[in-house]
Amino acid sequence: MLDSVTIFTKGGTVLYHSQPSKIHHAAPLQQSEKENVRVNAFISSVLLLGEGTNASAGEGSKNRVVLSSSTTVGSPVVVEWLDGATTIDGVSSAEDRRNWIALAVYPEVASRKLQQNCVGSLLLNAMKRYAVFYEHHKQQGKRHANSQWNTRLLVPPQDQFESAFQSILRELQEEVSSITASNNSLASMEKKQKQKHQSMSASNKRGKEKTVWHDGKGKITKEALDQLDMSKDKESSAPFGEVRQDQRAIAEAKIAYLPTEGERPAWEEPDTVLDDVDIGWSVDAHVGQDATQEHIGGVRNFFSKLLSPNKPLTKPDLEPPLNQMKLLLTSKNVSPKTAKAICDCVQDQLLGKQVGTLTGVKRAVRHALEDAIEKILRPELGNGRLSFQKGKSLDVLRGVVEKRGGVGMVGKQKRPYVICMIGINGVGKSTSLAKIAYYLHSNKCKPMLAACDTFRSGAVEQLSVHASCLGLPLFHQGYAKDPSAVAKAAIAKAAADGNDVVLVDTAGRMQNNLPLMKALAKLVTETKPDLVLFVCEALVGTDGLDQLTMFQKALSSGGHLRPIDGIVLTKFDTVSDKVGAALTLTHLTGVPIAFCGTGQKYNHLKPLSVPYVISSLFS
Repeated sequence: MLDSVTIFTKGGTVLYHSQPSKIHHAAPLQQSEKENVRVNAFISSVLLLGEGTNASAGEGSKNRVVLSSSTTVGSPVVVEWLDGATTIDGVSSAEDRRNWIALAVYPEVASRKLQQNCVGSLLLNAMKRYAVFYEHHKQQGKRHANSQWNTRLLVPPQDQFESAFQSILRELQEEVSSITASNNSLASMEKKQKQKHQSMSASNKRGKEKTVWHDGKGKITKEALDQLDMSKDKESSAPFGEVRQDQRAIAEAKIAYLPTEGERPAWEEPDTVLDDVDIGWSVDAHVGQDATQEHIGGVRNFFSKLLSPNKPLTKPDLEPPLNQMKLLLTSKNVSPKTAKAICDCVQDQLLGKQVGTLTGVKRAVRHALEDAIEKILRPELGNGRLSFQKGKSLDVLRGVVEKRGGVGMVGKQKRPYVICMIGINGVGKSTSLAKIAYYLHSNKCKPMLAACDTFRSGAVEQLSVHASCLGLPLFHQGYAKDPSAVAKAAIAKAAADGNDVVLVDTAGRMQNNLPLMKALAKLVTETKPDLVLFVCEALVGTDGLDQLTMFQKALSSGGHLRPIDGIVLTKFDTVSDKVGAALTLTHLTGVPIAFCGTGQKYNHLKPLSVPYVISSLFS
């Protein structure tokens, strides 16, 4: 692809020269006569004329020229160069390269492949790496008078830089291969569209073809079956047992889902401190047409009713403000039953207390709300299998670490921690699974993704794209297979390979589809997952309660003896007043919320904290 790469000073001293087509030689080659002619032609026709020597690395058209066959030996070649003076960035090793030129020579026929500024990136990386290498040897030369290289010309041994250059060259080759694959995919799509258009044009010219009706008694030919087979792309399908890697889809997914460098994950963002939550008790006038002036009174009016320095608070004292609180909660999509449960808990906490200052009242109410919301968000599961600490959500990471026996990696043949994702169609199960896998992988776990949606076309390929973006293993057995058998095989494979957690992706199904619900119950019952997570959209409101209840009934009828372990709320950042519906869902079902999806990227995942709920409802 590249004939040569040379780094030389503007005074003519060659610092480094390599011919990538011959990189397998034991040592870097000396410049051949042909290369000398090409470099001299570049110096005489470009540098001495002063054309473009100050172009930046990003302006490929300004620092790339074609040398005709009359000025070089053989066919026309493209020379692309980088002036070291344009790369000075304040680093100590940068001053040396101010007087350098990095030059790449390649055939003109290869310029189409290298049009995406690939060579410019290579020259920039090579010059920066060589500047560090050069600075190191210059310092050695100053310390050792009898060094093995010329201290006057400052030319380090070239063979010591060859391995570094080859690693830069491999990056170029991978980038070119990726661009070529993407271009081939686009060309293939354009070709198919053109063929389809030509076929439609020819069909229109011929007119409507006569329909041939079959009575079902005739023999079906192989050609007819092939025409009806729409399950794969015959021109680019992968070998049997492998998922076709769509490089273009993977590249687009990386842009959409991978976080930017240095971006803090949502689960690491500092949470609201409860004492900092400023609770406002004013209810907007649109809450209800029958709201009285007493119900919509200001914050001072509300708190003044609870001031009781000389006597404990009684039920008559608490009834008016708690009625106002209930009115506010129902206006935020909290069901009346859940609002009553919160108010009853607050009443139990405040009953009998003596508060003499406004600050004391606020603190007492905040802590009473904390206990009320805590009891809803952290329900104890009936079988006592999981324990919850105050202020902590359903701890998936802790479960994985405890099952593998500590902070070390899981041993081979030990059953991994199994998480099964269930839910209706289109709520984001696969993306939520990928987010949880990213979360676990970021915390030193070794997840494996299991594609057990063998029903929906494209489901395996979709999960394969997520696995490629995450750099995690994917287990699949294609389509039209028993999902339970695939899940059990994935668990066995993960145990053999040393993966400590398996995330099982299942097919979406509506809660009233009995055959599919029975198949889901079979999968969960046979694989015995450590965690069953129900994925639900935050904007569905009360319909989410019906979905979760029906899924729970299906699992219990299939022999799954414990309730669904947790809820994953998706699209939590797209709707207003979503906290009220989430609170109701957890309260009425007794299932805690494990995670909330707060965006599209893999790191947009966080638990639902008590201070956040209180702040959203009352601030």
